[in-house]
Amino acid sequence: MLAQPFGKLRRRNRARLPLFAVLLCFGVATVYTFYLSLQQDQTVDSLVSYDDAFDSAQGTIEMMRLQVAVSAFEMRRPDTSAELVNLRFAILENRMSVLSRPSFLQFISGHPETDGIVESLSETIAQIKLLLPHLTDPGVAAQIITLLNPLDAEMTQLASVANSLVGNQFEFDQSRLKNQHLIFSGVMFALIAIGILLIIMLLRDNRLMMETNRDLNLLTGDLQATSAALAAAHSATAKANEDLAAQNAALRNRDEALRIQNARFNAALNNMSHGLLMADKHDRLIVSNTRFLEMFGLRGEETEPGASLETVFRLMVERKVQPTILIEQIRAHTRELVASNARGLFYSEGENRSIQVSHVPMFEGGWVATYEDITERRKIEANTDYLAHHDALTGLPNRLMFSLFLGTALRNRTENDFSSLLLLDVDHFKDVNDTLGHLGGDALLVMIASRLQGCIRDDDVVARLGGDEFAVIQMRPSSRDETIALADRLVGAVGQPYTIDGRRVVIGVSIGVSICNDETQDAEQLLRNADMALYRSKAEGRSTWRFFESEMEAEVRVRSTIAADIRDALEMDHLEVVYQPVIDVVTGQLCQFEGLLRWNHPTLGVIQPSRFIPIAEETRMIIPIGEAVLRRACLDAAEWPAEVRVAVNLSPMQFEDRSLTRVVESALRDARLDPSRLELEITEGALLRDGDEVRATLVELRALGVTIALDDFGTGYASLSYLRRFPFDKIKIDRSFIGDSVLQTDSIAIIEAIVSLATKLGMTTTAEGIETTDQWRLLNAIGCTYAQGYYFDRPQSLQSIKRKMKSGAYPLKTPIEAERTIGSATTVI
Repeated sequence: MLAQPFGKLRRRNRARLPLFAVLLCFGVATVYTFYLSLQQDQTVDSLVSYDDAFDSAQGTIEMMRLQVAVSAFEMRRPDTSAELVNLRFAILENRMSVLSRPSFLQFISGHPETDGIVESLSETIAQIKLLLPHLTDPGVAAQIITLLNPLDAEMTQLASVANSLVGNQFEFDQSRLKNQHLIFSGVMFALIAIGILLIIMLLRDNRLMMETNRDLNLLTGDLQATSAALAAAHSATAKANEDLAAQNAALRNRDEALRIQNARFNAALNNMSHGLLMADKHDRLIVSNTRFLEMFGLRGEETEPGASLETVFRLMVERKVQPTILIEQIRAHTRELVASNARGLFYSEGENRSIQVSHVPMFEGGWVATYEDITERRKIEANTDYLAHHDALTGLPNRLMFSLFLGTALRNRTENDFSSLLLLDVDHFKDVNDTLGHLGGDALLVMIASRLQGCIRDDDVVARLGGDEFAVIQMRPSSRDETIALADRLVGAVGQPYTIDGRRVVIGVSIGVSICNDETQDAEQLLRNADMALYRSKAEGRSTWRFFESEMEAEVRVRSTIAADIRDALEMDHLEVVYQPVIDVVTGQLCQFEGLLRWNHPTLGVIQPSRFIPIAEETRMIIPIGEAVLRRACLDAAEWPAEVRVAVNLSPMQFEDRSLTRVVESALRDARLDPSRLELEITEGALLRDGDEVRATLVELRALGVTIALDDFGTGYASLSYLRRFPFDKIKIDRSFIGDSVLQTDSIAIIEAIVSLATKLGMTTTAEGIETTDQWRLLNAIGCTYAQGYYFDRPQSLQSIKRKMKSGAYPLKTPIEAERTIGSATTVI
């Protein structure tokens, strides 16, 4: 029995030997597993070498970027700055700290081509660091470039060696791990084989080895769990390595994105046209831009983040770049807005300086404000406002400002108080413009404005409404006589001679006056009344003044009716041409008729030419009317005897029509009238418009063969010069010299001088306004060529003169015989 247990024990002991052997194998496997873990740690450590190699390559790139930044700064390119160079240097310096790590130095050891590169770079960086504060000095940037150039090849060599080592190390580690995995797999397969062999051996003695079998089963389960754990640990380690690499890449990308974003933010912030200041809820500065520093004379180190705003405002006052009162206003408004946590836009003004501040609170506390210097904009706005309310030429208030003054005067008028409105229009201003040019006209307007200002009181207002039209508001005159006295002063002052470009100029002014009282308080009505009074003063001879009277409104209505109906009158042929004979003074024979325009209005009756012709000229209807009269006169004259000519008056405005010569030529051709039978009469007013253009037109007309006559000679101030400059064939002596010529020796002398002058110049003369035999005899004695007037006949219709020519009333034979004939003819008329 004992032998059996002993034998059993002995057999069990013998059976334990394989178990001990298996356990020994498992111990060896455990040790070897620990050894594999150490090998994996070494593999992880090799990743650091990869990063070092990457850092060496990045250091080479950063050194090249520093060279580019310094070179751009040296060339003064607009996209660089000293701050950018400092930033690039700081990055390179950081890369240098990486390259100086022991791990990297150990990594590249054993390669002679890399010896001394890191030390050389360190020395160069130290030298550049000493030069950077003097970067803006001449030559410093070039010196930095010189220091960096020798390192290009060495740094490139360093990066190349590091990358080559990394590649070799990577291949070695990969092969090493592969061998480790093969050995580990072989050990595992060996352990499994030993376990199977042990099971086969123990099966032969189940009773003795059941406990051992159970232990082996348990041990096998532990081995399997350990294997699974080891496999899981290996997978986790590989996954951890992948995650670590991804995290490193993400961190590098984030750092680069942050760097770019910060650079863009700084560029945008410091290139703003507005100053910017941001503060936290404790009134500590967060950020400010370059424009803010420039506006208030601050330095960058004085506005570092965390600086007290009180200190910043105190420095702004001390620098005196902006007026102290302006800065104090900004500080006071800022405190109010911060206290109320409100946003606001305010203006700070002081000593001809203006700053606009926009203040906005931030959600997390604190605030941000922008500062814009609007001094020039304020000046432009003030100048624009001035130009909007003042005449640019004379500096007087313009029509808009005048309306405001007039409205104020009407609103502030008290009971039994009145003001006077005087409208002024310069007489013959267009003549000055035509003779002296627009510059001369402008100079005259400035002189007139100065004289007008000298005639009024401080409370009164004088304005230029446009062109040659001015206005005066007389504030609260004591009486109507005071307004009359002002009107007299204005007429007298403007009427004094002027000297422009060495030439003496004499003009006048017509004034219309309306009174603002209890009956008239509307500004528009006041202006209409003054305008009507002004029209009356012009109609009554100019260079005078007239008060508004109620009957003027009726006259204006009539004038408006005439202006409205004159076009219809032309289209409906209501305008009639009548003819007045012109007699040869010596022979008494009929020589020609002068065609005169008449208008029998359907409601207003006969309207004299002196009344509707000026209106036709104002509306430019005189051009088609003049053409119609010319064509009618030519057609009528074609029916007269061949020796009888016709004369037609031309308005000065017709010379503005470039087709005047063609119109005359067409009228002659359509009527089949010989050009020698047509006489065109022009007044001095036509010659004042554009002398060269008018002269060219007269030469063209004369070339057609028509006669050119100067009408109303002697009434202008420059008539003699016209005789020399323009091609006239005849002079018409104005009726004002004929009226009392028999009694007034000065009129006789003027007529004799005109006739003598015309004779010497080869011109004929026609005297207008003959009404007596004595006047006719006098003209005969003086030698005047032709005569015209009521003494011979009044203007007659075409039918009437045709009847008279047929009856023998025309022509006359001699002055003596004609006295009897004309007397009897006049009786018939």
